[in-house]
Amino acid sequence: MNSAMDVVITDDRRSATERFIEQHRWQGISVEQVWDMPNVFIGTIDRVVDELYTRRERFGFSYYWVADAKMETFAPIVARLSGK
Repeated sequence: MNSAMDVVITDDRRSATERFIEQHRWQGISVEQVWDMPNVFIGTIDRVVDELYTRRERFGFSYYWVADAKMETFAPIVARLSGK
């Protein structure tokens, strides 16, 4: 199984998630609900890497794919995962 993913690298996870919710014009969605979404990753590089492993186990994803527009954002995560 695979899924597209959206990633936001930040040291201020809550504020970035609030902005993410606003950008998507979601109403009635909490920050915590966004954090539980299987294809949305918001946080530091270390947190995103940890969440990738956790969600792979929890949801059974064999891989995620990233939109071309997010490749530069995702590059440090690939570098961290390289060789693992």
